[in-house]
Amino acid sequence: MKYLVLVVVSLVSLSAGCAHQSRASSASGCSLQELLKATDLKMLFSDIARDLCDDGDPRRSVDKKRSAGSCSELEGARQDTVLVTDFVDINSFVPKQAGLLMGELMRGSLNNVCCHKIVQAEFAAYFKLSENGLVSLTRKSSEIRNDEYQQPEAIVGTYNYIAGNKMLIFVKKINTESSNISRMVTKEINYTCINNSVISYTIK
Repeated sequence: MKYLVLVVVSLVSLSAGCAHQSRASSASGCSLQELLKATDLKMLFSDIARDLCDDGDPRRSVDKKRSAGSCSELEGARQDTVLVTDFVDINSFVPKQAGLLMGELMRGSLNNVCCHKIVQAEFAAYFKLSENGLVSLTRKSSEIRNDEYQQPEAIVGTYNYIAGNKMLIFVKKINTESSNISRMVTKEINYTCINNSVISYTIK
């Protein structure tokens, strides 16, 4: 009888341990690299580009139904030249590999979707990200201006990787003459991760 009781107790303990392990696995997060691999980044940054370009002016708005690469078909499309930096981690203030990738995707999307001419810019050379999350120009506008573009604007991006299952992306359009932020786009991506694998994600 005692032996039977011990067996029952052992089975209950094992069951509880398995349930705890299952919950722990379900709650585990993924690395930033895994999150990026599972995300349709081209679609994400194309949507960000459309939001940045569509400022309410019908002459400069982008038809959201149009596909990327249709600039030649857009009558009166914007041909502004913009500085686009690599994205920086909002905690460390450096791009890292993820920020370099996001910068390239942002430049490609602005060129394909918004018909912008792109100038690559180093974040640290033009901007400073403070501990309060503010972005400010570190040089006078006259030092940034170039005869190649008459209405200089900059697209500056930051990102935040949270707890293994969430990523926040912030993109600002800054007028390099006035230092004013003319437009800002924020994307929050929530992931479901099990055993270090992304099962699904939602963007809002």
